[in-house]
Amino acid sequence: MKPLLLHYYITNRCNSRCSFCGIWKEQPKVDAKADDVLANLQSARKAGCRFVDFTGGEPLLHPRLAMFLHEAKKHGFITSITTNCLTFKDHAKELSGLVDLLHFSLDADTEALHNEIRGSNSYSSVLESIPSALANNLVPDLLFTYDDRNIDSFDGVYDIARRNRLMVILDPVFNIEGPDLVLQRTHQKALLYAKRAGVYLNKAHISLRKQGGNHVLKPLCRAVTSSVVVLPDNRIALPCFHRAVDSLPIKGSLSDALTRQRRIEAMALQGRYPFCEGCHINCYFDPSYQQLRSILLFQSMYAKASYAFTKYILYKKPWSHVLF
Repeated sequence: MKPLLLHYYITNRCNSRCSFCGIWKEQPKVDAKADDVLANLQSARKAGCRFVDFTGGEPLLHPRLAMFLHEAKKHGFITSITTNCLTFKDHAKELSGLVDLLHFSLDADTEALHNEIRGSNSYSSVLESIPSALANNLVPDLLFTYDDRNIDSFDGVYDIARRNRLMVILDPVFNIEGPDLVLQRTHQKALLYAKRAGVYLNKAHISLRKQGGNHVLKPLCRAVTSSVVVLPDNRIALPCFHRAVDSLPIKGSLSDALTRQRRIEAMALQGRYPFCEGCHINCYFDPSYQQLRSILLFQSMYAKASYAFTKYILYKKPWSHVLF
């Protein structure tokens, strides 16, 4: 089965210190080489990837991001980046028309709580970046990563989105060490918020957590077959970024690396490693749902259809691609 998503970690540098993320602690700091990225984009598209998420770290810290996005669009990718917005205004013009799915991280309706969660003074940068994005043919979604401490700060974020006719994405924090640590009553609040117009929540994430996440005896994870994870130093992470027990150096072409025996073995073990028990990492299950034949697939597809209808029909934002 062909992979759907290319997770491209173009840098591990970050100007935030998010409480739920440890990438900013990584050493040494590495930026992906431009020649590697351009070659890998071409190979990944031929391998079947339709989406590319340029991530990090903070992707805007890579000086060649605009070039990468331009190349990705040339190959027909649907492009995505998530940013803390600390430097967004400096890059908005060069990114114009190149980002299909642009996410601005906004985790609270107060500056103090948002900045505490993000470990940087980025709240004002997000608010200032919204008009800058819209003026440059970029339509951001507000990405609200929720847990027990900030779920009650959603209303103010929703008001900001409504004033600007933007979508809000509710994304539950995940625990890479195993079971979900978010309280059920917090998820229930999120599900209520998701009934509002302009709010996206992939309910499959909640259903997955209710059943205890992935189970190694009957795995749901398709991280290796659905996604390709490329690290800044030009290696493929296996089985995923957060649990990279192995990696494949990309020598020659990415296409060649995808056919190597170690990746084939990782495909057989996806969701079956001991550390996969209870896993519920959103960014790997989202593409995994597309390879399942269960209620999780239908919940995910319905959420994406509702997102597209609201954003491109009701809000009349520029249509770029079908999202599923």
